[in-house]
Amino acid sequence: MISPPRMPQTAISDSRDSILVPRHRTPRPSTTTYDHVILGAGCAGLSLAWHLRSLGDRGSMALVDRRPGYANDRTWCYWDVEPTPFDDLATHAWTRWAVVDERGNWIESQSTRYRYRRLRSIDVYRRILDRLAGDDAIDPYLGASIRATTLEAETVAVDLAQETIRGVRAYTSARRPAALAEAARSGEAAMVQHFLGQTVRTEHSVFDPACPILMDFRVDQSDGPHFVYVLPLSDREALVENTYLFPDPVSASRHREEIASYLDRCFDVERYEVIEEEAGRIPMTTHRPNTAPGARIVPIGLAGGAARPSSGYAFVRIQRQCRRIAEQIAGNRSTRARLDAPIADRKYDFFDAVFLRALLDRPSRAPDLFARMFDGVDADPLVRFLSDRSTLTDDLRMVAALPKVPFLIAASRSTRAWLPRCLGIGSTNDEMDPS
Repeated sequence: MISPPRMPQTAISDSRDSILVPRHRTPRPSTTTYDHVILGAGCAGLSLAWHLRSLGDRGSMALVDRRPGYANDRTWCYWDVEPTPFDDLATHAWTRWAVVDERGNWIESQSTRYRYRRLRSIDVYRRILDRLAGDDAIDPYLGASIRATTLEAETVAVDLAQETIRGVRAYTSARRPAALAEAARSGEAAMVQHFLGQTVRTEHSVFDPACPILMDFRVDQSDGPHFVYVLPLSDREALVENTYLFPDPVSASRHREEIASYLDRCFDVERYEVIEEEAGRIPMTTHRPNTAPGARIVPIGLAGGAARPSSGYAFVRIQRQCRRIAEQIAGNRSTRARLDAPIADRKYDFFDAVFLRALLDRPSRAPDLFARMFDGVDADPLVRFLSDRSTLTDDLRMVAALPKVPFLIAASRSTRAWLPRCLGIGSTNDEMDPS
């Protein structure tokens, strides 16, 4: 594919959009054991540190991450069905949004109660890091590669390139590479959301700043479910994100070419400037590993199932998960106690398992399924369903909006894999660690 001609794509450098965290650490004996070792100091790791400190935990803490500093590398959006500590950082909030089907039909929704908020990751990072700055009990290990994590008799040992650190507990946001393969073997549906987004600035007014497009299916569907997400920041500026739902990786060059093609076809934009770029890969499955390393290695964020399996939305669920883990730690000082912080009611796992199975069975129906969902359910009950806050009436509205036969088949196939796990049959998750 040949991209249409456009302005040179140069990223704008802004010192306000990067944070260099000092490498200084409080001198400690080599035998030091931290109370908390956080492996992955991104959204989940920093959020956990925030909630621990907010609830009065003053334990020593190591923040380990391979990044040397922080940049504006993510956009987080969510419906404000519940408060988070970062709501006031939202740069935009919408009460109206749209989905566009393959034929170009617009399905527009407007909420009377909820807003769709947009956060820049750099603003969240800065708020948390500013709060943690000067806390002598916190040591940053940034630019550090994690070679191995080992459960010892009384501690968790983390081998870094230059040293080994130990903690009473470790919290990891790194999902194991084999997790999706395990899901497939167990019979549970699994997909991967691949995306690359570019914040673009056009020469003329083309975007509607009052209405984000959550899914635009006017793109090639031959390789699987595929849509473009458009988050308008002004009439000339928007985050345009190319998204696929399938296991195979998608190259950055392909994403960029398809964004260019989409802007040309759907907005008549040939020339634009790229301000920022972000990319990611979100596993979409309700599967949870049957084996757990014990009460002292705690999965959080994507590793802990914080992303909603059917949509990939994660920010509010990460805040909920980290807050509940911090509450459990504050209420039970025993390091032998397993931290079990359910993010949402179990019914959502079942709904998501069925929806993912229906998508996998008939991926070509994805545009129709999402269009029927947004067209057949009013905005407020749909938002509550997508945000784990639905009532029984909301759930029934969702069921009524979707085609019955494919979902009954998907429910039958999903129940065989999901029900034993729900009942704890054959699971070893309750085993205690060796300590």
